[in-house]
Amino acid sequence: MPVEELNDREELREFLVRDRLANAYLLGNLDPSYFQFCKWYGSRGEDGQLQNLLLVYSGLSLPVLFTSGNGEGLERFLVESRRVVPGRFHFHVLEEQMPALESVYDPDDVTAMIRMGLEREEYEAGPLDPRVERLGHRDTAAIMELYEHYPDNFFEPYQLETGLYFGIRSEEGRLVSMGGVHVVSEEHDVAVIGNLVTHSDYRGQGLATVVTARLIDELFERVSLLALNVGRDNAPAVKLYKNFGFASNNVFFEGRWSSTNGG
Repeated sequence: MPVEELNDREELREFLVRDRLANAYLLGNLDPSYFQFCKWYGSRGEDGQLQNLLLVYSGLSLPVLFTSGNGEGLERFLVESRRVVPGRFHFHVLEEQMPALESVYDPDDVTAMIRMGLEREEYEAGPLDPRVERLGHRDTAAIMELYEHYPDNFFEPYQLETGLYFGIRSEEGRLVSMGGVHVVSEEHDVAVIGNLVTHSDYRGQGLATVVTARLIDELFERVSLLALNVGRDNAPAVKLYKNFGFASNNVFFEGRWSSTNGG
């Protein structure tokens, strides 16, 4: 089972659209804005069709590894692909593929997550809160100050160039809640909401709800499918997203691995 580097975006797209929600990140990363940070690897069945897929995304301070496919021969594929993955990474792996990953690596900080999705036609827009403002590079210092409370965030300042980051400030002018996107692709008609945080001193005031509402409204002007991730055990967050119409699609696991672990 040779590991093949892949560059044909159309072949990748045809493989990924079989489950647009489960593969939302990967579909979004086909967009030219993100494709430059991607290395795609795959294995094929006897019929020459793609069977398993591995994406290494290097556009964040910690590379992220994604897997997709039917899982047939996945363990062997992961073994063969170790030569092309970085020495440390964060990973997103579908629930049914996690045993294969654990047999090849020794991951840390593993968390069960739910991938949720929402189609434009299933969304009922409501009134927007005028306190929510669009964030840009001028707000980088305030954003980084807020994210200091969430060291596991996946924010990089270049993501502000999407124009799809929004926040709300306290009466003193301090940025206390914000959210944006991990990826957005009009070409592939999908976006993944992420980096949603609220300062612990300001929780329970509905700030995350009004920020999310503005974000959803803006995104549905560009794409028709939204995805997001939420901890399987995070009942309040699951409830918040269900109130917007998001529905669960699949379970996956995320975590980290480093060669210094010995795995």
